[in-house]
Amino acid sequence: MAPFRIAKPRFLLYFALEGALIFALLVGLAYLTSALDASGEPSPGRMALPAGLLFTAVLLATQWTNPGDQASIVREVVLFGFLSLAAGILCFAAIWVVASRPDHPAGLLVLEGAVAVPAIVGLWRWLSLRFDVLNVTRESVLIVGTGESARQVCRWILSHHAAEYAVVGFADEDDSHLGTVLAMGVRIQTDYESLTRFAPGRADRVIVALDEKRGRLPVRQLMGLRLIGLEIEEAPTFFERIGGKIPVEAMLPSWLIYSEGFKSSALRAMLKRSVDVVLAGLLLLLAAPLMLVIAALVRLTSRGPVLYRQTRLGMNGREFDVLKFRSMIHDAEAASGPTWTEEFDRRITVAGRILRPSRFDELPQLVNVLRGEMSFVGPRPEREHFVVQLEETIPYYGLRMAVRPGITGWAQVNYRYGASEEDALEKLKYDLYYIKNNNLALDLWIVLKTFKVVLFGAGAR
Repeated sequence: MAPFRIAKPRFLLYFALEGALIFALLVGLAYLTSALDASGEPSPGRMALPAGLLFTAVLLATQWTNPGDQASIVREVVLFGFLSLAAGILCFAAIWVVASRPDHPAGLLVLEGAVAVPAIVGLWRWLSLRFDVLNVTRESVLIVGTGESARQVCRWILSHHAAEYAVVGFADEDDSHLGTVLAMGVRIQTDYESLTRFAPGRADRVIVALDEKRGRLPVRQLMGLRLIGLEIEEAPTFFERIGGKIPVEAMLPSWLIYSEGFKSSALRAMLKRSVDVVLAGLLLLLAAPLMLVIAALVRLTSRGPVLYRQTRLGMNGREFDVLKFRSMIHDAEAASGPTWTEEFDRRITVAGRILRPSRFDELPQLVNVLRGEMSFVGPRPEREHFVVQLEETIPYYGLRMAVRPGITGWAQVNYRYGASEEDALEKLKYDLYYIKNNNLALDLWIVLKTFKVVLFGAGAR
């Protein structure tokens, strides 16, 4: 789930229910722990502070996991349980040291909660998926248009957001096409003239997905639907809101120019740069011992330099040398020239197999951040060879260089490693979303999601 701007009502309801369950569990544990405290009279009131802190931390941690993906629910809950238990043990130890007693009720409450909450959350999420708790808020959607943009919207909804939206059909300007199946079993249900009769009572939202709007937009009918309370959205806005990305194939330049976002100011830039410098300096100090170990590992497992320098294009197309621990054989592209990294690439060294999934090979880029060539969060910098190639085939590709490139980014935490033009197009959609909506809160969310990606080695090659 993406934060703030694209948070969805069903997830807000879902997490409200989950939060109420966690709160009730912690209150019960506080009363039980206080009642069993042998040091004095039961006093659940004095448990309010640790219970409140634990509740806040747990609720924030649950936002980091995905409640709607049945395929990954076990992995998500195991990760949450591990983090919860680790935090609980640390808090218990801290309270033990401060209070000088291992059976202090506040410490016991934190430890009990660290064990009980993941178990309850895991059970809740399994039951909610089993009985379709999230589906009670599903919206019905009518798609205006029958071209490739409309079909793409339909496929995206049914493939990725079927628990949130139900597609009731398409609307076409020609009534002779009624009943035609366009995508994934969904039919053309109405023509433009009948929109104001068909949509009320059947659809909660109308998505306008026309390949060509000039002279073909049913303005009068859409205005009538809007006046009776139906939500009307353009396809790019819908994709941006629910998917955290901007579909460049269906996007008109006018939408990009007139839509909200792309806000910048000297204060925001100064604040982001200050955070980059402070964090890069601190992380370099903390990671120095690990970087020495990695340097030794690279040196011992393959011949060649420890650090790898490669010229990339940064903000406004300026060239700079990005730094990495070398994870491929020396002169890997000497014979082939610039090429995409492949899955199970034979050029990757033994050390690279270890470093790439964890992203530890990118630790030297902290120096690039201190130099001002990169930021912590932003689109990944690309080589000029690929930029020139991709600008010819992918619309708006050059726009990703409007901001300083980053070690991690919105595309990196939402999409696998890119190794083709199709992947580059998909990642551009996420990069444009970030550039359009970037702020410190989104940066923090990306950093938190990056830790999750590092833990699982997702998308690495």
